[in-house]
Amino acid sequence: MGKAFRFAVLIISAVVFLTSVGILLYYWHQDRSDASVREQVASLFGMAVEGGQEGISPEFQALYAANPDTVGWVSIDDTNVNGVVMHAPDTVEKYLHTDFDGQYSARGTLYVAEKNDLLTSDNIIIYGHHMNDGTMFGQLELFQDPAYGAAHSTIVFDTIYGSRTYQLVAAIRTRVLADWEPGFKYYEYTGHDDVQFWEYVDFIQNNRLYDTGVELQAGDRLLTLSTCAYHETDGRFIIIGKQIG
Repeated sequence: MGKAFRFAVLIISAVVFLTSVGILLYYWHQDRSDASVREQVASLFGMAVEGGQEGISPEFQALYAANPDTVGWVSIDDTNVNGVVMHAPDTVEKYLHTDFDGQYSARGTLYVAEKNDLLTSDNIIIYGHHMNDGTMFGQLELFQDPAYGAAHSTIVFDTIYGSRTYQLVAAIRTRVLADWEPGFKYYEYTGHDDVQFWEYVDFIQNNRLYDTGVELQAGDRLLTLSTCAYHETDGRFIIIGKQIG
């Protein structure tokens, strides 16, 4: 083996090593940055602001002042589902890879579907990434276990207009359908349509992983938490709650 060849191998190995280190450092920095933003946001939640914005719940005044896209905080006790929720109806997927401060983030920020109206929609859809470290909506798939679902059956969605409590109706493995494919597209139903409501009820009954004992009827208002899943291409995992308070 010639010296030139060995030197080339050495150079390539060094480049690969330095690139790997650089990638690891980048993700380490991103994780620290994301954690810092989460701590900042958590510190603002519940903070009073003198004067404040009229019509906004007191506990959201500081968050709303920092970013007026803030619409709520979703939480499930004893889980990592616990974070601020954004809504940018005029910018599709604005918070898919954007943090609360408007900076790039692989985790993004939990956000309400653009077509939703927080005050009038009969089904609020909240999207979040399925992070391997369990943050964001990384723990939603734990709801595949009926015992886990029963132990974590209450979902709280505090909004800038008031608090809402939901009871778990179903956990479902599904996927995004192509435009031409038949089937109910849960991610297109945001309410205001009685026909679609009953289509969603049928979809839930036919696809839920287990029976929670909670039934739906006309007039019910729903909350759908949605994240990516990897059981198939374009897989999604969702849990649905029925408003009870």
